[in-house]
Amino acid sequence: MSPSPTGTIERTPEGGQVRFERSLAFPIDEVWAAITEPERLGDWWPPMAAQITVDLREGGRIVFGWPDTDFPTMEFTIMRLDPPTLLEHTHTSPGSWMRWELEAMDGGTRLLATYSVPDIDMAIERGDLVGLHYSLDRLVPALAGSPVGWDNDAFQELIAAYAQIGSGSPHA
Repeated sequence: MSPSPTGTIERTPEGGQVRFERSLAFPIDEVWAAITEPERLGDWWPPMAAQITVDLREGGRIVFGWPDTDFPTMEFTIMRLDPPTLLEHTHTSPGSWMRWELEAMDGGTRLLATYSVPDIDMAIERGDLVGLHYSLDRLVPALAGSPVGWDNDAFQELIAAYAQIGSGSPHA
């Protein structure tokens, strides 16, 4: 699987945002299901086997548990919801959030994923941006019914591509 174009970083006094835009050749309802249904999320987002629950309502929770590791449970709170076009939830760092915007287009769906963090450099160092990028690359095969596992070599290639971000480059 070859990596898709990188995201765009905007640095702000409050931290920063990275935006990823993808044109997906799948109907909006299919893409919505992939980002909101636990069994579909498990096909592309997490790097390892996860127990995922989704309480799909404003104030509801998205929870990723890791049955095969001692990795801490990730829990997000849904802040905004407008099916099938908008899902916004908190993320792992205090003050961070993710917004998933979907727009039906001829021949598919436009996905805009925005990740906002108080410390963009920490998100880069921690691998959050690379992880999100690589997960989005895995979304297309998952939508096609052929999910691909996490490939550490591909992930390392993306880390190398993102290495220049720490020097203040505008693109992630």
